[in-house]
Amino acid sequence: MANFTSILAATDFSTDARHAVERTATICATVGIPRGTVLHVLESSWLDTLKHLVNLSAESEQALVSQASRSLADLVAAVQKRSGFGLESKVAVGRVVDTILEQSGSHDLLALGARGTHPLRRFVVGTTAERLVRQTPKPVLVVRRAPSAPYRRVLVATDFSPHSRTALLRGMEIAPRAEIHLLHVFEAPFEGRMLEAGVPEEIVREYRTKAGHEAEVQMRRFIGENGVAGGRLRYSVAYGDHPPAALREKAAVIDADLVVAGKHGRSIGEQLLLGSVTLHLLSECECDVLVVQ
Repeated sequence: MANFTSILAATDFSTDARHAVERTATICATVGIPRGTVLHVLESSWLDTLKHLVNLSAESEQALVSQASRSLADLVAAVQKRSGFGLESKVAVGRVVDTILEQSGSHDLLALGARGTHPLRRFVVGTTAERLVRQTPKPVLVVRRAPSAPYRRVLVATDFSPHSRTALLRGMEIAPRAEIHLLHVFEAPFEGRMLEAGVPEEIVREYRTKAGHEAEVQMRRFIGENGVAGGRLRYSVAYGDHPPAALREKAAVIDADLVVAGKHGRSIGEQLLLGSVTLHLLSECECDVLVVQ
């Protein structure tokens, strides 16, 4: 797997987007990524509306672009002063999602703020960030917090699929100094049906215990197959029927500043849609989230 060599941070000048730009500079400086670019897109439909409503002239349109360029240059300069890493800047006119997707094609990682300029908007279906995560083949870093330091503790969700392997490797790459915590949330298949059928609870508990032991075996096999060792790795398995809740609780317990998850899981349904676990994490997790293919 190729290493990250460039990051594109998209900004709408919101607070979270600024955090994404700051995190991009921090990662570039920490990991040794040579190229970071900050992109601001002026929505073409907005400019078209102004042209229609107020007869916006070509000179006035160019003035708006120039103003955005100055604002972006000021942001990049402030981030460089704080981080010591110089980012490139670019202003483009077009459809926001399409333009970001196009520009991200020449970068290895896309960084976004979790919330945009609307202060009440959360990460939900239909937002710009959610649409980008769905549509891009690139890894996406969704940033919620202002970076005070490189990532210290990273929680990687695993279901032992190839996507989980990619998530683990990418998490280790983006946070080379961090503790890595692997978590697998397991269920005991057909447990509910067993209880409905009147199977004694002690037998169901034994069945659940065996499922937990099998999950431990799979976890150790997964770690061994991926050649992960050393003091920076921790792992655990947890029983639960709602993995997002277990992941959020684990992230809180270890004070994770980054959660990494595959875009899809093992199930056939999640190969067609953005994985439900990942979507819950993006919406509800209090720390940054890295989504990988």
